[in-house]
Amino acid sequence: MNPWKIGLKAARANLIPGLMLQAAAFALLGAYYGLPPVRDALGVVAQWQARFGIPFSLGSFLFFCAVIPYLFCLAIPALRPKEPGKALLFALGFWGFMGLILPKFYAFQVFLYGNGADLKTLALKIATDQLGYTAFFASPAVALAHLWKDRGYRWSEMSPLLGPGWYRRLVVPNLVMNWAIWFPSLCVIYSLPATLQSHVAGLIGGFWALMSLQIAAHTKTGGSVTATPVPRR
Repeated sequence: MNPWKIGLKAARANLIPGLMLQAAAFALLGAYYGLPPVRDALGVVAQWQARFGIPFSLGSFLFFCAVIPYLFCLAIPALRPKEPGKALLFALGFWGFMGLILPKFYAFQVFLYGNGADLKTLALKIATDQLGYTAFFASPAVALAHLWKDRGYRWSEMSPLLGPGWYRRLVVPNLVMNWAIWFPSLCVIYSLPATLQSHVAGLIGGFWALMSLQIAAHTKTGGSVTATPVPRR
């Protein structure tokens, strides 16, 4: 089946939970700018970020994108990994790596386009994010890392799949669904202060992982299931 069609089919299958997640994200954005208690609470997070820097953003990202989905998998027999210890190390290692890169990428976006939340700045940041960073780094990294995991952490098992056209086969389906979820969600993330962006990205990615895992738990018919957060790096 055409990889683009696979991605579109997956996006349609996840339309309702995706819309729910995006609605929640926009509600958070509205609450931040419209409700002083919410703004004050998130202001505390921003203060901690300013004080503790990357260790704090990394801990937040790992909690939402690695620890919570891992615990969810342990609690659902259909999703429980065969080797829980290796699965935990993989989740912490991979999402820790991505969580270290993400704040740097956001800082680079500020360097390029500034801190504004006007329509032009948002459009430039989202385009650079999804058509550059995600398309050429984040989505391929997620695809290759999880292929390695699914093949028992053995390079010899995955290398035959990396011949000509590997990007089209392995990355494009995930990338299409990623665009469906993250183009709207990034409007929220880039409209928030820089000190909150990586935390909200981790929160959205973590909740999307839980939705994907829940769908997988109800649709599994056999074999292994791999459900990962839609790449938010």
